Amino acid sequence: MKAARIGSGSSDSRPHEGGDRLQRFEALVSEYSREIRLFLGKLCGNHHDAEELAQDVFVKAFRKIETLRDPLARRRWLYTIAINHFNDWIRPKKRRMARAVGEIGDYEVAGPRGERPSRQAMTHELSDMLLENIIRLPERQRVVLLMFSAKGFNYADIAEALGITVDAVKMSLFHAREKLRRSLNRYLS
Repeated sequence: MKAARIGSGSSDSRPHEGGDRLQRFEALVSEYSREIRLFLGKLCGNHHDAEELAQDVFVKAFRKIETLRDPLARRRWLYTIAINHFNDWIRPKKRRMARAVGEIGDYEVAGPRGERPSRQAMTHELSDMLLENIIRLPERQRVVLLMFSAKGFNYADIAEALGITVDAVKMSLFHAREKLRRSLNRYLS
């Protein structure tokens, strides 16, 4: 029965539309599965959860593939689905995530007292601190920062994907950068 529902429209067009739908979906998965999984990993801070979230995102994308009217906007469309799904997933988990973030800061560089850590250890520690502070950013600021800095989206694409104005994107990015700058300045001084 499910196979009969894949296509839409009149019964004589179902096989063609269903095949087209499957081809479009396979192209999305092939082109964006790794990118979406990495993006979700940065949002949630856990590659196992990111893997599950990415699978859910692509299931939702398959179900909604008919809503993708502009093939040139498929990346932005997929990121919108990913962000919305992440937001639905994270709401009940915020307390657990806050505890996990607190644990990230518990790592210490091993070594005798008084000895300066190696440059590599300092870089690793700084990277951990940056990740911790990114995860602690308010949700919108974190998503905007990652979409802009890590994924190269422009202001307009981020605004459309999140359903906010370009000015709201710019303000969120500004505030995210300021919070990171202040927290890193405290660490580096």
